[in-house]
Amino acid sequence: MHFLLALQFLTRIPVTIRSEVTEKDLACSMAWFPAVGLLLGTLAAGFYTVLSHTFPNPTCDLFVVAFLVIITGNMHGDALMDAADGFFSGKSREKILEIMKDSRVGSHGVMAGCLLLLAKFVLLSQIPPVAKITALILVPALGRWPQVYGATLYPYARNNGGTGGFTRFVGTREMCWASVTVLAAVIIMLGIKGLILAGVVLTCTAILSRFISAKIGGVTGDTLGAMTEVIEVLALVTLQIL
Repeated sequence: MHFLLALQFLTRIPVTIRSEVTEKDLACSMAWFPAVGLLLGTLAAGFYTVLSHTFPNPTCDLFVVAFLVIITGNMHGDALMDAADGFFSGKSREKILEIMKDSRVGSHGVMAGCLLLLAKFVLLSQIPPVAKITALILVPALGRWPQVYGATLYPYARNNGGTGGFTRFVGTREMCWASVTVLAAVIIMLGIKGLILAGVVLTCTAILSRFISAKIGGVTGDTLGAMTEVIEVLALVTLQIL
Protein backbone atom coordinates (compact mmCIF):
# COMPACT_ATOMS: atom_id res chain seq x y z
CA MET A 1 0.00 0.00 0.00
CA HIS A 2 2.82 2.42 0.81
CA PHE A 3 4.14 2.37 -2.77
CA LEU A 4 0.66 3.12 -4.11
CA LEU A 5 0.32 5.90 -1.56
CA ALA A 6 3.60 7.41 -2.72
CA LEU A 7 2.44 7.10 -6.32
CA GLN A 8 -0.84 8.83 -5.48
CA PHE A 9 0.91 11.57 -3.54
CA LEU A 10 3.60 12.39 -6.12
CA THR A 11 1.75 11.95 -9.41
CA ARG A 12 -1.54 12.41 -11.19
CA ILE A 13 -1.67 8.72 -12.07
CA PRO A 14 -5.11 7.53 -10.92
CA VAL A 15 -4.64 5.35 -7.83
CA THR A 16 -7.41 4.30 -5.46
CA ILE A 17 -6.61 3.42 -1.85
CA ARG A 18 -9.67 2.19 0.01
CA SER A 19 -8.17 1.72 3.47
CA GLU A 20 -7.80 4.56 5.94
CA VAL A 21 -4.57 6.52 5.52
CA THR A 22 -2.81 7.98 8.56
CA GLU A 23 0.09 10.41 8.82
CA LYS A 24 2.34 7.49 9.73
CA ASP A 25 1.33 5.76 6.49
CA LEU A 26 2.27 8.88 4.55
CA ALA A 27 5.60 8.96 6.37
CA CYS A 28 6.28 5.30 5.53
CA SER A 29 5.43 5.98 1.88
CA MET A 30 8.43 8.32 1.62
CA ALA A 31 10.66 5.25 1.54
CA TRP A 32 9.19 4.67 -1.92
CA PHE A 33 9.67 8.21 -3.27
CA PRO A 34 12.82 7.37 -5.29
CA ALA A 35 11.11 4.24 -6.64
CA VAL A 36 8.24 6.42 -7.89
CA GLY A 37 10.90 8.66 -9.40
CA LEU A 38 12.33 5.68 -11.26
CA LEU A 39 8.87 4.86 -12.57
CA LEU A 40 8.36 8.44 -13.74
CA GLY A 41 11.79 8.41 -15.36
CA THR A 42 11.07 5.15 -17.14
CA LEU A 43 7.80 6.54 -18.48
CA ALA A 44 9.58 9.70 -19.62
CA ALA A 45 12.32 7.65 -21.30
CA GLY A 46 9.72 5.54 -23.11
CA PHE A 47 7.87 8.68 -24.21
CA TYR A 48 11.14 10.16 -25.50
CA THR A 49 11.96 6.98 -27.41
CA VAL A 50 8.59 6.97 -29.16
CA LEU A 51 8.84 10.66 -30.03
CA SER A 52 12.40 10.32 -31.33
CA HIS A 53 11.17 8.25 -34.27
CA THR A 54 9.22 11.25 -35.53
CA PHE A 55 10.57 14.50 -34.10
CA PRO A 56 14.05 16.08 -33.83
CA ASN A 57 15.83 15.95 -30.48
CA PRO A 58 14.97 19.48 -29.25
CA THR A 59 11.26 18.84 -29.83
CA CYS A 60 11.48 15.54 -27.96
CA ASP A 61 13.24 17.26 -25.06
CA LEU A 62 10.53 19.90 -24.85
CA PHE A 63 7.74 17.32 -24.88
CA VAL A 64 9.46 15.22 -22.21
CA VAL A 65 9.90 18.22 -19.89
CA ALA A 66 6.21 19.06 -20.39
CA PHE A 67 5.24 15.40 -19.81
CA LEU A 68 6.96 15.33 -16.41
CA VAL A 69 5.31 18.60 -15.40
CA ILE A 70 1.88 17.28 -16.35
CA ILE A 71 2.18 13.79 -14.84
CA THR A 72 3.33 15.25 -11.51
CA GLY A 73 0.76 18.04 -11.56
CA ASN A 74 3.62 20.56 -11.36
CA MET A 75 3.74 19.67 -7.67
CA HIS A 76 7.41 20.41 -7.10
CA GLY A 77 7.55 23.31 -9.54
CA ASP A 78 4.81 25.02 -7.54
CA ALA A 79 6.77 24.33 -4.34
CA LEU A 80 9.90 25.88 -5.87
CA MET A 81 8.00 29.04 -6.80
CA ASP A 82 6.52 29.35 -3.30
CA ALA A 83 9.94 28.80 -1.71
CA ALA A 84 11.57 31.35 -4.01
CA ASP A 85 8.99 33.98 -3.05
CA GLY A 86 9.62 33.28 0.62
CA PHE A 87 13.39 32.96 0.73
CA PHE A 88 14.15 35.84 -1.62
CA SER A 89 11.82 38.18 0.22
CA GLY A 90 14.52 39.03 2.75
CA LYS A 91 11.98 38.78 5.56
CA SER A 92 12.01 37.09 8.96
CA ARG A 93 11.38 33.38 9.55
CA GLU A 94 7.71 33.92 10.35
CA LYS A 95 7.19 36.09 7.27
CA ILE A 96 8.95 33.58 5.01
CA LEU A 97 6.63 30.81 6.24
CA GLU A 98 3.62 33.08 5.72
CA ILE A 99 4.67 33.98 2.17
CA MET A 100 5.23 30.33 1.23
CA LYS A 101 1.73 29.49 2.46
CA ASP A 102 0.17 32.16 0.22
CA SER A 103 -1.31 30.57 -2.91
CA ARG A 104 -0.43 33.63 -4.99
CA VAL A 105 2.86 33.66 -6.90
CA GLY A 106 5.18 36.67 -6.81
CA SER A 107 7.90 37.88 -9.16
CA HIS A 108 10.59 35.75 -7.52
CA GLY A 109 8.46 32.65 -7.93
CA VAL A 110 7.68 33.38 -11.58
CA MET A 111 11.35 33.94 -12.35
CA ALA A 112 12.36 30.74 -10.53
CA GLY A 113 9.75 28.71 -12.42
CA CYS A 114 10.87 30.11 -15.79
CA LEU A 115 14.54 29.49 -15.03
CA LEU A 116 13.77 25.96 -13.88
CA LEU A 117 12.02 24.96 -17.11
CA LEU A 118 14.66 26.68 -19.23
CA ALA A 119 17.49 24.97 -17.33
CA LYS A 120 15.92 21.53 -17.67
CA PHE A 121 15.30 21.97 -21.39
CA VAL A 122 18.78 23.30 -22.16
CA LEU A 123 20.64 20.80 -19.97
CA LEU A 124 18.64 17.85 -21.26
CA SER A 125 19.25 18.92 -24.86
CA GLN A 126 23.02 18.97 -24.22
CA ILE A 127 23.12 15.32 -23.14
CA PRO A 128 23.95 13.04 -26.08
CA PRO A 129 21.02 10.86 -27.24
CA VAL A 130 22.92 7.69 -26.33
CA ALA A 131 23.04 8.82 -22.67
CA LYS A 132 19.71 10.62 -22.52
CA ILE A 133 17.64 7.55 -21.63
CA THR A 134 19.85 6.95 -18.60
CA ALA A 135 19.49 10.59 -17.56
CA LEU A 136 15.72 10.56 -17.92
CA ILE A 137 15.40 7.44 -15.78
CA LEU A 138 17.77 8.49 -12.99
CA VAL A 139 17.11 12.21 -12.55
CA PRO A 140 13.54 11.94 -11.16
CA ALA A 141 14.71 9.34 -8.63
CA LEU A 142 17.69 11.45 -7.57
CA GLY A 143 15.40 14.44 -7.22
CA ARG A 144 13.06 12.68 -4.79
CA TRP A 145 15.87 11.35 -2.61
CA PRO A 146 16.48 14.77 -0.95
CA GLN A 147 12.88 14.90 0.23
CA VAL A 148 13.47 11.82 2.36
CA TYR A 149 16.81 13.18 3.57
CA GLY A 150 15.32 16.52 4.62
CA ALA A 151 12.30 14.95 6.29
CA THR A 152 14.50 12.49 8.20
CA LEU A 153 17.12 14.86 9.55
CA TYR A 154 15.24 18.11 10.09
CA PRO A 155 12.08 19.00 12.02
CA TYR A 156 8.91 20.31 10.45
CA ALA A 157 9.16 24.09 10.60
CA ARG A 158 5.51 25.04 11.01
CA ASN A 159 4.16 25.04 14.55
CA ASN A 160 0.51 25.04 13.50
CA GLY A 161 0.64 22.02 11.21
CA GLY A 162 0.41 21.88 7.43
CA THR A 163 0.33 19.53 4.46
CA GLY A 164 3.84 18.31 5.22
CA GLY A 165 3.24 17.71 8.92
CA PHE A 166 3.45 13.95 8.46
CA THR A 167 7.21 14.29 7.85
CA ARG A 168 7.77 14.32 11.61
CA PHE A 169 7.19 10.55 11.51
CA VAL A 170 9.86 9.94 8.85
CA GLY A 171 12.92 8.18 10.22
CA THR A 172 15.99 6.09 9.53
CA ARG A 173 14.03 3.23 7.94
CA GLU A 174 12.64 5.46 5.20
CA MET A 175 16.02 7.09 4.58
CA CYS A 176 17.83 3.75 4.33
CA TRP A 177 15.29 2.20 2.00
CA ALA A 178 15.23 5.28 -0.24
CA SER A 179 19.04 5.36 -0.32
CA VAL A 180 19.30 1.69 -1.27
CA THR A 181 16.90 2.27 -4.15
CA VAL A 182 18.88 5.24 -5.48
CA LEU A 183 22.31 3.66 -5.05
CA ALA A 184 21.23 0.43 -6.71
CA ALA A 185 19.81 2.35 -9.67
CA VAL A 186 22.86 4.56 -10.26
CA ILE A 187 25.34 1.69 -9.88
CA ILE A 188 23.41 -0.56 -12.26
CA MET A 189 23.12 2.16 -14.90
CA LEU A 190 26.42 4.05 -14.47
CA GLY A 191 28.79 1.82 -12.50
CA ILE A 192 31.42 3.71 -10.49
CA LYS A 193 30.32 6.98 -12.07
CA GLY A 194 26.94 6.40 -10.44
CA LEU A 195 28.56 6.60 -7.00
CA ILE A 196 30.15 9.92 -7.98
CA LEU A 197 26.76 11.22 -9.10
CA ALA A 198 25.09 10.05 -5.89
CA GLY A 199 27.89 11.61 -3.83
CA VAL A 200 27.47 14.99 -5.53
CA VAL A 201 23.70 14.88 -5.06
CA LEU A 202 23.98 13.90 -1.38
CA THR A 203 26.59 16.57 -0.64
CA CYS A 204 24.56 19.34 -2.25
CA THR A 205 21.42 18.05 -0.56
CA ALA A 206 23.14 18.31 2.83
CA ILE A 207 24.27 21.87 2.12
CA LEU A 208 20.87 22.96 0.82
CA SER A 209 18.99 21.34 3.71
CA ARG A 210 21.24 23.00 6.24
CA PHE A 211 20.74 26.39 4.60
CA ILE A 212 16.96 25.99 4.60
CA SER A 213 16.87 24.86 8.21
CA ALA A 214 19.05 27.77 9.28
CA LYS A 215 16.59 30.19 7.66
CA ILE A 216 13.29 28.79 8.92
CA GLY A 217 14.17 26.31 11.66
CA GLY A 218 13.42 23.13 9.73
CA VAL A 219 11.71 22.06 6.52
CA THR A 220 8.25 22.36 5.00
CA GLY A 221 6.47 20.68 2.13
CA ASP A 222 7.41 23.60 -0.13
CA THR A 223 11.10 23.47 0.73
CA LEU A 224 11.25 19.70 0.21
CA GLY A 225 9.59 20.09 -3.18
CA ALA A 226 11.93 22.93 -4.09
CA MET A 227 14.90 20.74 -3.19
CA THR A 228 13.65 18.15 -5.66
CA GLU A 229 13.70 20.64 -8.52
CA VAL A 230 17.10 22.10 -7.61
CA ILE A 231 18.69 18.65 -7.28
CA GLU A 232 17.21 17.49 -10.60
CA VAL A 233 18.93 20.42 -12.32
CA LEU A 234 22.16 19.66 -10.45
CA ALA A 235 21.93 16.00 -11.49
CA LEU A 236 21.59 17.00 -15.15
CA VAL A 237 24.67 19.21 -14.84
CA THR A 238 26.64 16.41 -13.18
CA LEU A 239 25.58 13.89 -15.80
CA GLN A 240 26.92 16.18 -18.53
CA ILE A 241 30.32 16.19 -16.82
CA LEU A 242 30.30 12.43 -16.27
